[in-house]
Amino acid sequence: MKSAVWTALAVVISGFSFAQEDPYANMVENGSFEEILGKLKREGGIVAAVGWISPTLTAADLFSSKAPEIIGTPTNASGYEEPHEGNNYAGLRAFSYGDKEPRNYVSTKMILPLRKDAKYCVKFYVSLAECSKYASNNLAVSFSKKQYNIDEDRSIMAVSNVMHKDNPVFNGLFGWDEVCGIYTAEGGERYLTIGNFTANGETLNERLKKPKDWMGTQIISAYYYIDDVSVLMIDGDDECSCEIDASEIKTHITYEEAPINPEGLKPEQVAQFTSCYFGYGDATLTESDYGHLNNILKIMTENGGNLKISGHLDTEEVEDGDVSTIGDERAQNAKDYLVSKGVDGARITTENKMATEQKDQSGTEYGHAKNRRLTFVYTP
Repeated sequence: MKSAVWTALAVVISGFSFAQEDPYANMVENGSFEEILGKLKREGGIVAAVGWISPTLTAADLFSSKAPEIIGTPTNASGYEEPHEGNNYAGLRAFSYGDKEPRNYVSTKMILPLRKDAKYCVKFYVSLAECSKYASNNLAVSFSKKQYNIDEDRSIMAVSNVMHKDNPVFNGLFGWDEVCGIYTAEGGERYLTIGNFTANGETLNERLKKPKDWMGTQIISAYYYIDDVSVLMIDGDDECSCEIDASEIKTHITYEEAPINPEGLKPEQVAQFTSCYFGYGDATLTESDYGHLNNILKIMTENGGNLKISGHLDTEEVEDGDVSTIGDERAQNAKDYLVSKGVDGARITTENKMATEQKDQSGTEYGHAKNRRLTFVYTP
């Protein structure tokens, strides 16, 4: 009897081990930094993310929706950004003018060593934080057989195994840019580290103006949020789908701003100062949008009156026949949310303003992102 039990147990354990060691599964445990041990209380807390460390003295940061606001999501002391995946993301310094502030890195031990000559699709996402006075290129993944372990504030000079094919200066403050590429393994690589592994003199950088709606202090560095890290073994290059180029990435950025504090404002003013923003051709409401819409919900439930929701497009969307009606969908999604919360749909009208009322006429990607929006007019 005991023999039969142990045999059955061995089969279960064997099956579990096999499931855990699927070579085609993501080799990165906790790639979106969602699993946390203990309470996150202060900056430099990347070690709280299961499986992750900082291999240099000054630790990278971990941001979480369950943490204090200074290290929270989407709002924190470094800026404002919705997670690319889940509720958390990491943060690191990739460049500092004159090397005046130490770089950070995030590193993890992969589930399995990489197989010799096997190909892997490697991805992670970056977003420049508003606190940054600079933006830089050279954000990369470095694979190694041993863990980098430097007990001082010193940059890691190593091979950048995967970076964006154009290696652009990542200067997008809103939304996420994808870093993606194919890596052919030497065999036995067990550790993945993300950061800048190139000397300052060989790192391109841009000095940025302080965002008008950023009230915090800027740092003399390029500070990036990092999220959604994956390493997947592939059989052919066509199985790794990467963004085409940096310009395509920027086309899809989403402008974001924190919901207003409605205290002391009249209902008409709350509506006037509220906007929801979208990526190119997208009508999906985010957690940030729900924060804005909840302010509208409050004035609609506490007062009589009617609401008009207007969907706005950027000029490129208007010229794109596939998405030129997206303004209607954006406005309808907002209306549906308010109706689902108890507002009488007869009190709400929607319209597609196309690109007739541009908020920003600069023609830049940043300007286009500010134009892809919803506006609200409340009538008592």
